[in-house]
Amino acid sequence: MSARPVPVVVVAGYLGAGKSTLLNHLLSGAGDARIGVVVNDFGAVNIDAMLVSSAAGGGSVRTVSLSNGCVCCTVDDDELEDVLGTLAARDLDLIVVEASGLAEPAAMVRRVVLATDPRIDYGGLVYVADAAHLAGTMERHPSLRHHLALADLVVLNKIDLATDPDAARELVRRHAPSAPVIGTVDAVVPVELLIDGEVLARRAADRKDSPRQLTLDEALREMEHEHAHDAHHGHGHLHDDYTAVTVETGVLDARATAALLTDPPAGAFRAKGFVTVADGTRLEVHAVGRHVRTALERGRRSGPPSVLVFLGIGLDEGAVRRRVEGCVAGPDAPADPQAVLSLLRYSAAAQSDSSILED
Repeated sequence: MSARPVPVVVVAGYLGAGKSTLLNHLLSGAGDARIGVVVNDFGAVNIDAMLVSSAAGGGSVRTVSLSNGCVCCTVDDDELEDVLGTLAARDLDLIVVEASGLAEPAAMVRRVVLATDPRIDYGGLVYVADAAHLAGTMERHPSLRHHLALADLVVLNKIDLATDPDAARELVRRHAPSAPVIGTVDAVVPVELLIDGEVLARRAADRKDSPRQLTLDEALREMEHEHAHDAHHGHGHLHDDYTAVTVETGVLDARATAALLTDPPAGAFRAKGFVTVADGTRLEVHAVGRHVRTALERGRRSGPPSVLVFLGIGLDEGAVRRRVEGCVAGPDAPADPQAVLSLLRYSAAAQSDSSILED
């Protein structure tokens, strides 16, 4: 069985919004997950606060390996695709690319989406905005509205410092009407939005029975967890709106399912699962924002014909279930052999063979 591709998340945002803070939170707070980070300067990542196990690099690409298995690289724009493929070969769970200093978000997203390396996959554009200064920043830099429009997830950071948080949210919604928006303090984003929960559980299980001395970065994570626990109880829940909704159902109509994945329920950032369509084809499906990836199901699983999991911010569970149930194929639905192409067109095979896209 071939390894699954590593999701590549692009992090963008204006200077000072909190991109580096988000990166550092992921590195120190993602448990046992192995993360690759591509930045334009090592200064963006708090490497000095972690135990560096090795450093190597050639040309203008420099790499630092951290003791928790994470990897940090500095790279020029023209080297990005090669570095992403190299990182994906290092048994990582997630790669994060900071767009600042490398390219415009649209160019970065395009390069990841169109990359031909099967080891990587687009994991979404996370746009970090400063809630306290967003209106003024957008007045000075109108091009930021186009950046917001591309976002798969908007992190409205420094929400605690905003004089009018609702106005900041409304401004984001005006330019990013379909993207889920999460208000954060110190850019603390639920890692489950970016890394599958089963991946986190597997990494933890792998290390559970390995007695060893606590490394510095692990000690820092424990300290951060304690600090977060205190902050949580002193200032309320930071992630009340984070939701995961699982829907188990029957055989689905392929075209309706494709429409659901490309136009997900309000607040959904990611979707994943297995679907069985009317002609009997069984598929794995993954989506981030409006970007969809499908593949024929590997092996045979037990359970209901179709299972879909949606992860996002402020999801309405009832609305999500109604959207999925609306895709169920009726008992008298005609067997349309062409319908499955509406989902297969998002498979890797279809990307390399345009003839399959003819519907």
